[in-house]
Amino acid sequence: MVRCINLHNPLLTKGERIVTVSESSGCAAGLRVAVVTPYFKESPATLQRCLTSVRAQTYPQVVHYMVADGFPQNALLTQWPGVRHIQLPNGHANFGCTPRGVGAQCALADGFDVVCFLDADNLIEPEHVATVVETVAKAQAAGVALDAVFSLRYLFLPGHEHLRLVAPREDVGSGFVDTSCISLTRSAGFLWGAWCQIPPSLTPICDRVMCWLMQHHRLKVAWTGQRTVLYESSWAHTYVQAGVPVPASGTHDHTLRAVGQGLTPEELWARLRVRWTFGRPIDGAAS
Repeated sequence: MVRCINLHNPLLTKGERIVTVSESSGCAAGLRVAVVTPYFKESPATLQRCLTSVRAQTYPQVVHYMVADGFPQNALLTQWPGVRHIQLPNGHANFGCTPRGVGAQCALADGFDVVCFLDADNLIEPEHVATVVETVAKAQAAGVALDAVFSLRYLFLPGHEHLRLVAPREDVGSGFVDTSCISLTRSAGFLWGAWCQIPPSLTPICDRVMCWLMQHHRLKVAWTGQRTVLYESSWAHTYVQAGVPVPASGTHDHTLRAVGQGLTPEELWARLRVRWTFGRPIDGAAS
């Protein structure tokens, strides 16, 4: 049976198990999948790397949405006629939340069945979308309609693209799921655009917020069990893990210092209809 695991308490009860994609015998036919990538001021080479990884998907029914957060790279995107390029008139600089949500809402309105999120500085392996669709099919065969599918990731460092590191405590059933490892089905359509509604002080941990929302709404989730996301990490602990000197500048650790600051219960309720409290930043987070 497919186990739909609580995001913060992924323990299995007697007789239940996590079913991973390697146990599946088939792939759902006909599901239309959108991959949504927000971008801000990334280099053309970084965007090209991301675009190439999506084009290389083995699953045939994939459309890539690139959403410019105020700084469109038209010269590059005109070379990719199959990509749906959305241009926001001004930048938001909120960790991709606004353009990500806008792109997902467009994909929902365009009738896609599944949305996969992929940040511009990350890549996906050729089988990424196929494993997501296959996990949905496997759950359907077991009588479960999934709302979300989680993939796993490898980490690499800027300039060290050959690295394949596994973050501590990140495995099937873990409480943290990176943005680029999240896929949502149409039954969770009300969350596709929720990235736009995340309060500014929570956008540094937007992936955690989305996972908390999934738990709040008791969504049915499953893991592919496959590391099909390649995540470019600028977190100090990844440099330490790789045995590479931590650079004096350019790491992301400082972004966690003000998480939740100035956020009132009223604003949180107005935006997300939840009542959460936030104290000190989450140690060792990597979003």
